[in-house]
Amino acid sequence: MRIALIEPDVQHAKLVDRLIFAGGHVCQHFTTSAPFLHRATDEFFDLLITESWAGDHSAEDVIPRARSILPSLPVIVLMSAPRESQIVAALHAGADDCLSKPVRGPEMLARVDALLRRAGLRRPSNRRRDIIGGYAFDAAHFAVTFRELTVILTPKEFRLALLLFNNLARPVSRAHILETVWARRRDVRSRTIDTHASRVRSKLQLRPELGYSLTPVYGYGYQLDAIPQEAVAETG
Repeated sequence: MRIALIEPDVQHAKLVDRLIFAGGHVCQHFTTSAPFLHRATDEFFDLLITESWAGDHSAEDVIPRARSILPSLPVIVLMSAPRESQIVAALHAGADDCLSKPVRGPEMLARVDALLRRAGLRRPSNRRRDIIGGYAFDAAHFAVTFRELTVILTPKEFRLALLLFNNLARPVSRAHILETVWARRRDVRSRTIDTHASRVRSKLQLRPELGYSLTPVYGYGYQLDAIPQEAVAETG
């Protein structure tokens, strides 16, 4: 699932990001609420985790603004040594849960999973479009639009491409790919994953000279990286 994190403390954000990734989710970090609210107009998030002070506004102000864009968005508020009055204020403002900082891994993941289960994880029909790194993913039609081109993928190619873009600059294991794309089917051969990765690379033009590199990670899986344009120019 896609989880937005608003956390001004970058070091704590790195801890939360690692925990969320270990739990099988994707984390998008924002240091203030403004860029998150802007991104939420184009992209869908399944859950918001925000610090009680979101860098530019309090969580009590951010929650209603977030839900005006993403109705029924589940929200967890992070607090350092919270007082009862702070917890009550956050819950009255619409928070679904509160967690003390620094977070404890097993507890945080258990609360995230419980909240996502209760939320039902159903995206509105008009919020099935994700824009990541200049690529727009239309889940309703398995279409990807980039550089004024629109390419139709097979459902499995689409899920693989979206998984790779959601984990940009991170290696994605074959086990994670199997779970996400093939629902853990044990009869899927390793070369089947390789074939789909090759098709995604070709159809979406994931080449270094065009700003992206999709490479196999020996003995592990695949990694998609964005290539800075200045690096492309230097090698060109």
